[in-house]
Amino acid sequence: MRWWNNGLRMWRSLMFGMDGAGFLGLVGLSVGAVGIGWASVMIGGVAGDKPVMLAVMPLVLLTAFLFIYSREAFLIVVLLIRAGANPIFEQARMAAVGGLGGLLNALVILLAALIISRDPKRIPKAAWWVWGPLLAMQAIGLVYSPEKVAAIRLYLGYLSVVALFLVSFYLVQDEFDFNKMLKIITWSSVPVALVSLAYIAMGRTAGGGDALENSGLRYGGPFPHANILAFYLVMSLGVLFYRWKSRQIGQTVFTAAVVVGYMLLLLGLLYTTKTRSAWISVLFIFAMYGLVKERRYLLYLVMMGAAGFLALPELRERVMGLTEGNEVVQYAKLNSFAWRKLLWTDALAWMSPTRYLMGYGAESFFALSPTFFSMAGPAKWGAHSAVVQTFFELGALGLGAYLWLYYSTARMIRRLFAVKPLLALIGMCLLVANFMVSSSDNMFAYLIYNWYFWFCMGCLCSLAMRLVPDGALEGRYRRTWGIRPSPQARARGEASAAAERSMSATAWLNTVPMGLTATAGNSSAITGSGSLKGPGRGGPRGPGRGPGKAGGRGTDGRPPDGPPDRPPGVPGR
Repeated sequence: MRWWNNGLRMWRSLMFGMDGAGFLGLVGLSVGAVGIGWASVMIGGVAGDKPVMLAVMPLVLLTAFLFIYSREAFLIVVLLIRAGANPIFEQARMAAVGGLGGLLNALVILLAALIISRDPKRIPKAAWWVWGPLLAMQAIGLVYSPEKVAAIRLYLGYLSVVALFLVSFYLVQDEFDFNKMLKIITWSSVPVALVSLAYIAMGRTAGGGDALENSGLRYGGPFPHANILAFYLVMSLGVLFYRWKSRQIGQTVFTAAVVVGYMLLLLGLLYTTKTRSAWISVLFIFAMYGLVKERRYLLYLVMMGAAGFLALPELRERVMGLTEGNEVVQYAKLNSFAWRKLLWTDALAWMSPTRYLMGYGAESFFALSPTFFSMAGPAKWGAHSAVVQTFFELGALGLGAYLWLYYSTARMIRRLFAVKPLLALIGMCLLVANFMVSSSDNMFAYLIYNWYFWFCMGCLCSLAMRLVPDGALEGRYRRTWGIRPSPQARARGEASAAAERSMSATAWLNTVPMGLTATAGNSSAITGSGSLKGPGRGGPRGPGRGPGKAGGRGTDGRPPDGPPDRPPGVPGR
């Protein structure tokens, strides 16, 4: 048992960073110093061919020490710079040992394991069930995969996506935390926009045509394919638009001009990607907002669409290109959608009925495409559809798990319609838009975009679970468009919420944030270093964070232990 106790002690020292690391921390730093020396020699040998490798060692050192110092600060810095710094990660790849991207993925997975092990009950069971079935099916698909190395690499990448989704339930404990996370996502788009503008000025393009279609010049910014930039910009525009319409930013004339100008810049960059599915996604988001909230936005969309169609010839070519090349004949030049339909038809027709349940294994579509695709030639092709790829590789069970991912996320976001209708509307539109584009693109391969998107969805789900816990507002969020429940339904919801809180008191009680420790004998006295403190966090209360605000907060800025008079976020009669 001594070795077990020693292992637990080492794990606890890792969980809390510099707090209590002691002798084990010094040993770890010594081993790290030896590893850094070895890596310096190795990197120095390849720096002549790849000058960017000279920047690798400072980044590795910064990442390592930031990870040791503060888990929350590490994650926030990663989210701020990862997208814009992607060119450095791409150029720092080494075939033998991987690169910075793989190291960062591993650190994110380790970060999630360390944080979750502190208090697993901080994550509701529903959050585990969002990704659990799909991860289980992908793990089973690894066993009979024809491309095991590529499948394992993709699986580890998606583990980092799930890690960010789950960690968001620790970072978002109230609406203040949620708005802070949205601010981080917004600021992460600034380096992406700057790099994209620089690449456009240099004429550096990325991601040409899909298969046989010549789509002209397409710009991908810091990403290796234009579609990744396009989908990232759609998400950034949705987040920024919500922050503006919820009056978090843009309250003065100057700041409003800055916000609107920046959104127009992002729309201009979205146009340079020439990704039609991303254009449709943006139109869908603004059209739904116009239908539900402000009808004048529908007029704006019509006016901007007509002006763009007349003034931008490349826009006309991309839209009208879908009307040509739809027939599969000899020497015909197919458009991208017709080519996709042929690929999907060949794949599904080739499948054996005995494989309908479990598929051919992870990454089998790419490996087997020369066998079943009539226009493959010597090349291998991706599925260009996450839905078709999942069914081909993991069968009906895998496809059901993939659809469950979106359905269960939508169920969580749906709760917000009762208390935050604008946020619920835009969040649901982003989720639906993501599913639409994943049905016609290789979404599994776009790891960086999936990082940001599913972290954003995790923050939304965490806020929904906190504002509308299980059992509360039972009569209201079944009618999600703001119909006030009867007094009897309200009483039943409050009684159910109180009963569930008394039965599972450890699930959502007041807990200490990451990087902080509670002093003995006084759970409200919070100390520690390396945390990002906001108003009312570990010190004097800031404006709007005192008792009686936001559903009856205590002195530490969080809801009291006992059940409130009403479920949080429900207006009085």
